[in-house]
Amino acid sequence: MDIADWQTASLSFRLRACNSALGIIFILQPKSGFDVEDIRELDADGLLLDGVSHRCLVECVTAVAAGRKWVDHKILQHLLMPSAPHHAARTLTGREAEVASLVARGLRNKSIATQLHVSEGTVKMHLHHVYEKLHLGSRAELAWTLGEAADHLGTGHKSGL
Repeated sequence: MDIADWQTASLSFRLRACNSALGIIFILQPKSGFDVEDIRELDADGLLLDGVSHRCLVECVTAVAAGRKWVDHKILQHLLMPSAPHHAARTLTGREAEVASLVARGLRNKSIATQLHVSEGTVKMHLHHVYEKLHLGSRAELAWTLGEAADHLGTGHKSGL
């Protein structure tokens, strides 16, 4: 669904006018460029990104049917994290990408250095470059960003709210 379309934004209001008890779930296109205001205007009970897994869809429908709100965690990531890291990630060198991946898996600098047969200082230098290129400030942000990229490849997990 293209959130930018004003007819789409008014769809939930028209549906609720027909049946106030209706639970409304929208499946959004990841590239539609939605923001918090767009989502508020939808007035939905459940929000999913296109390409959602069967399990995630069932979780959402079950939650909405029970009267709860449900949001795919990837939508929250989209809203909270800038999209720039995905584009900037292409500028990482092979070694920077390797270090970033190991950090995202939870390895500490010393373990990474041992595994890659380099000094801990070299790992720190690569990590500093990764943070600069991806505009990140911490290991947690790096793990989140790389987790989001993995979700685009069909892996990852969902969470209900």
